[in-house]
Parts: sequence; C-alpha cells; structure tokens
Amino acid sequence: MRSLLPLLSFALTALSAPSPPFFRATSLNGKALAILPLGDSITLGWKDPSGNGYRKPLYDLLTTANAHTTFLGSYVSGNFSQPHHEGHGGATSTVIAQAATEMHDSVDPSLVLLHAGVNDALVAASVHEPEPIASLGEVEKLIDLVTEFWPRAAVLVARIIPVDPEEYSEGVETQRNVDAINERISYVVAQRAYFGRRIALVDMSHGPITAADLVDFAHPSPEGYAKMADLWFTGIQDIVARGWVPEP
Repeated sequence: MRSLLPLLSFALTALSAPSPPFFRATSLNGKALAILPLGDSITLGWKDPSGNGYRKPLYDLLTTANAHTTFLGSYVSGNFSQPHHEGHGGATSTVIAQAATEMHDSVDPSLVLLHAGVNDALVAASVHEPEPIASLGEVEKLIDLVTEFWPRAAVLVARIIPVDPEEYSEGVETQRNVDAINERISYVVAQRAYFGRRIALVDMSHGPITAADLVDFAHPSPEGYAKMADLWFTGIQDIVARGWVPEP
C-alpha cells in the first residue's frame, strides 16, 4: 500500500487542477446534463426558505453557460423548473445508500453530485465514538455504491462543508469527525480515479464556505448554498472539459 501513496497523491492533485479558463468557459455550451443530486438535508435544501438549496443557483449557472440541464430524483422541492433531487433529511451514509438501492433503477444520470457524511459525524459525536469512527467505512461504501449503480455516469464527490461548533454541545467533536470523513473521502476518490473510475473531488471543506455561511449547526444560508453551487459548477466544468460526462 505504501507504494501507491505517491501515485494517489498525484491523482488527487491532477483531479484538483483547474482546466484552462477558455476551455472551461466553452465546454458546457450546448451540453446536455442529466444530474442526480444525492445526499442528506443539505441536498434537499433544508433551512433555505425557497427549498432550492444549492440546486437552483447551480441550475442558473449551468443555464447561463448554455448547458441543457435536467435534475433527477425521487423527491421534489424548490420553486424552479427542475426541482427533483435525492436529498434525505437527517440521513447517514447508510440510509442514503439504502435509498439509492431502492431507486437507482428509476433514473439514468450522466452525472451524480454526492454530498454526504455530516449526519455520520453528528451521530458518532453524540455517543462519543472513539476514533476512527465506524462511519468512515460507510461513507466509502456509499461512494462505491454510486459508481456501481450508475457505471456510465461521472461522479463528483464533495468534501463536506464544515459545521458550526458553537451551535452544538458536541460541536468540536463533530467537526473532528467531519475532518476525518473528509480525509477518507479524499483518499477513496483519488484511489478510485487512479484505477480508472470517472470520479473527482469537489472540496467544500475549506475556503469559501465557513461557519458564517450557516444558519444553524449544519445548514447553509441561501448565500452559503450559492457558494456550494459555485463549487459544484467549477467541478462540472472540469469534468465536462475532460470528456467524462456522457450524453443522457
């Protein structure tokens, strides 16, 4: 395993490298996208008064880039023309995996956006589970399940957004768990990409999104959701430019 670490580090660096600006600016022009937003209440858009979450601002960015976008999923929320998603409020990675198992035959995405792990971190902190928390393996299983259920789709996996430690009695411990989950996500995505899967990382754990963008312990404000949309959009530009995203 040690001999793979430099290669995995290289793969992760390559996935994070931006494409040339001109190519990125034009690669979505006329592109058809069938997107499955998959995750927990953050994917649902909880605490956003409109119920749109990151999905409408992302749709607007894609539309401005002249992409033809359809959102897929079993659930509907929001006040825009593509309100479908697969966001499950309060769900851990295990519950999201169960839901995906039940519905995967009903959709055929060309791109999956996965943001999951916050509730795993919260549950582990609530019982003061020692490190390494068991849900690290559940997050890994969910990522592999997504690539198994939708093998032709490209997959973008987020390093999950931070929590606000001041808003919860186990907040510091929860953020520690979030950090551990994000490190596992980075490793898994890099490893699977190295072995040929069309999977890439979108880092939402550092940079634009902070505790100041949350309206409670874990859920973004509309402005925070817009920042998530910006990060998803950059990731989509990159993988479309690589030719990873098939036609729906």
